[in-house]
Amino acid sequence: MKKPGLIAAVAFGGIIIGATAFAAPPITFTPAPAQVRAEQTCGNEGVRPKSAAWELCLAHVTRAYEWGEAGLAKQLARTASAARESCMNEGQRVETAGFKDCVGREMDARSDLLILGDDQSGENVAQQP
Repeated sequence: MKKPGLIAAVAFGGIIIGATAFAAPPITFTPAPAQVRAEQTCGNEGVRPKSAAWELCLAHVTRAYEWGEAGLAKQLARTASAARESCMNEGQRVETAGFKDCVGREMDARSDLLILGDDQSGENVAQQP
């Protein structure tokens, strides 16, 4: 035997859940200001979306902007572009996983040098005890 009260409660609950879903504002993704700046900076250096260097460039440059290092962010974007060119000059084909690995290695090596070279103290860090 069916219980009309239970059926009505389940139906009413379903209507309430459905109405809540329709009443809620749509969820939209808004990138953080640092990411927007990184996209512009990487693009200005010739790094294009959907390229092997794009995600790597965004990751490095966004982080630099988040740290408040605008100069470093621009240098890192140039590094991404130079890494791409270097890997192409080595004969890597852009559609291969090896190319993406090459770009990653080049960017890591070059960004390490940028960060080490960012010391403004005037001291030669290579000669430090």
